[in-house]
Amino acid sequence: MAGGRPTIYKPENAEIARHTCMLGATNEALAGRFEVCRRTIDNWIATIPEFSDAVRYGREVADEAVISALFARATGMEQKMTKVFCHRGQPVTANYTVQLPPDVRACFFWLRNRRPWQWRENRPLVEEEDDGDRVSELEAASERVRLAAVAERATQSAAEGPALPVPSEAEGSEAERAVRSAAERLRVHL
Repeated sequence: MAGGRPTIYKPENAEIARHTCMLGATNEALAGRFEVCRRTIDNWIATIPEFSDAVRYGREVADEAVISALFARATGMEQKMTKVFCHRGQPVTANYTVQLPPDVRACFFWLRNRRPWQWRENRPLVEEEDDGDRVSELEAASERVRLAAVAERATQSAAEGPALPVPSEAEGSEAERAVRSAAERLRVHL
């Protein structure tokens, strides 16, 4: 024989809970509606399957409505409205459509929750493993710039004759010096 106080649960509570949860009720609000403590609501959800199903279904409906409204707000929407005027003492109604542009905050909220790996606010700017790739990328870019400058000088000297000497590797080009100075500012050694 179970001890403690008998429950005041009634079968119609499931339907009341479903409707209340469709309006966004929390367990605390359900406790207030049924005039019981929150622990009793938690107990009913855990032990009474029809109550638990009703609460879950009502919350799913409420969540879907919020998702739909958030999506509409994030992408922009049209809203039909009616305005009542008083013209020569008579009420006149006018129907019109308002274009609501997309809301940036709703977009951010949607994307941060749907794609947190791309849109979360505190994501790392540069990952440590990328540092090695960046150094080799800078070295490769520097070499491409040096070779392009050598090729350009060779093309010019071929067109103009032997008057312009082809720079040696030790001299380097202006572009190569620019890349090296940028690398030094970034504290990358080439």
